Amino acid sequence: MRALVLSGGGMFGAWQAGAWAAMAEGFQPDLIVGASVGSLNGYVIACGVTPESLRELWLDENFASLSRLRANLRTLTVQHRPGIDYAVVATDLFRMKPKVFRGSEVTWQHLAASCAVPLVLPQVRIGRRFYSDGGLLNPLPVYAAVEMGATDILALQALPEMPSVLLKPFVRGFRAVFGVYPPLERSVRLRVLEPGAPLGSLRDAIQYKRSNVERWLEQGYRDAKNHFH
Repeated sequence: MRALVLSGGGMFGAWQAGAWAAMAEGFQPDLIVGASVGSLNGYVIACGVTPESLRELWLDENFASLSRLRANLRTLTVQHRPGIDYAVVATDLFRMKPKVFRGSEVTWQHLAASCAVPLVLPQVRIGRRFYSDGGLLNPLPVYAAVEMGATDILALQALPEMPSVLLKPFVRGFRAVFGVYPPLERSVRLRVLEPGAPLGSLRDAIQYKRSNVERWLEQGYRDAKNHFH
């Protein structure tokens, strides 16, 4: 089974959209798995939205900015439903464990939960539990795709490192205790694409700026072309 896995990264998700535009024709996934902003890109791709339309969504501040996230997710999930297998990862805050939601059970609340960056966006209650950012324990949920049977994985890692000198040691320590990084089985083929150059600061990752989005879209497209062609 071929899977596309998309990481967290806030506004850096625009880089993923650019990379996907360069890769879409050559890689047709059977499964898409996303965490945090990768869950949004993944949902749109799974719904059959074209790479060009995904690019336009990122250039639309009313859609891409965090201030209207919940309203936009409601609209997105009403107007579009995935045409291929899709899964979103969120973090169960009480258990501090990842939780995978798949297929028809995914609602706008699950996408909002996966994007609920602590101290930036409100955490989300689903049923009796509160859920947080799907990239909290591992920003690139390759493990989830493997658990669902993927054997050929293409992963877009928009956040290989925390873009903050102050937060980086804390994040590393937190993930050393709670992180989910199971070893990859030998039977799984994994290709990971990362940005060829740093995308920006922590502020850039949480604050919409069209000029940054344009730059990241172009960089993602160029990074993918250079890597796979």
